[in-house]
Amino acid sequence: MPLNTPALIAAGVFLATMALALAAGSTAAVVGGQRQRKRRLQRAAGGRARVPEAAMASLRRADEAARFKGLEALVRRVLPGHADLRARLARTGYGFSVTGFLLVCAGIGVLTAALGWLAAGAPAIYALPAGAVVGWIAPNIVVGMMAGKRVKRFLLELPDAIDVMVRGLKSGLPITEMVGNVAQDFDGPVGDEFRRMANGLTIGRNLEDALWETASRIDVPEFNFLAVSVALQRETGGNLTETLRNLSDLLRKRQQMRLKIKALSAEARASAYIIGLLPFIMLGVMYFMNPDYIGRLFTDPRGPYLLAAGLASELTGAAVMAKLIRFEV
Repeated sequence: MPLNTPALIAAGVFLATMALALAAGSTAAVVGGQRQRKRRLQRAAGGRARVPEAAMASLRRADEAARFKGLEALVRRVLPGHADLRARLARTGYGFSVTGFLLVCAGIGVLTAALGWLAAGAPAIYALPAGAVVGWIAPNIVVGMMAGKRVKRFLLELPDAIDVMVRGLKSGLPITEMVGNVAQDFDGPVGDEFRRMANGLTIGRNLEDALWETASRIDVPEFNFLAVSVALQRETGGNLTETLRNLSDLLRKRQQMRLKIKALSAEARASAYIIGLLPFIMLGVMYFMNPDYIGRLFTDPRGPYLLAAGLASELTGAAVMAKLIRFEV
């Protein structure tokens, strides 16, 4: 049975709409459940009493666990690497669900295949694999960029947060209380992560467990240093204030080294961008100057193979250049 382009477009729109509806419905269910439970807690506490943040945090965790019922539970069972994908989505800080992400990938893939078939006239045997590749790679790139931006902001503010902890420890305050102070004094990723830890400590959770959970979610060496420092001090003793001060200085020096490497590799990165974009720019220029000449790439049966070979060489060159200009600090 031949494939129908309008049917593919309709299927893509349906999948994208389902993803948005799932995300909106999940968010509304979580918010509604939290409000209902909060009203019950207020009635139990005397009507106008303020619900403790720790209690609300436990309610949020229960609501997040409830979101894995049904379709989400099925995805957890059948999708390889579900935990890694969920960790990457959590690293963005927006609370994306794995099910919604997969539906968005499917919708983008179907729309890409339909547009490629409709606009470029590519055969279905090429349009469908291309749609699958774009539908999976494009959302992953967006998620990676969002997570990377949040992690960079987290690393930028982490030394200042450690300095706040050091000043509190010098004043004689316990480190558990300083975690709460950092959560109150900072906004953004650092405030969010320390607020999660503070909520867990309020309901009796171990500090080391809270630190390692955050370290696994953020997945950066700098925060691993903090978790290791606190764990070693609790097991072997020592001056935690001096350890954290040295850690803060180390993190600032690592940031300075990253900026220095970025400045020294700016010329190589600019050359890589120009060399990588030049074939696409020339393709566009030649298409506008002589459409019939370039059009043979899309009409001749050998054209798709040449385009695939050129794209493969472009990706290989980009990967090599990225490897050459990337340095681990």
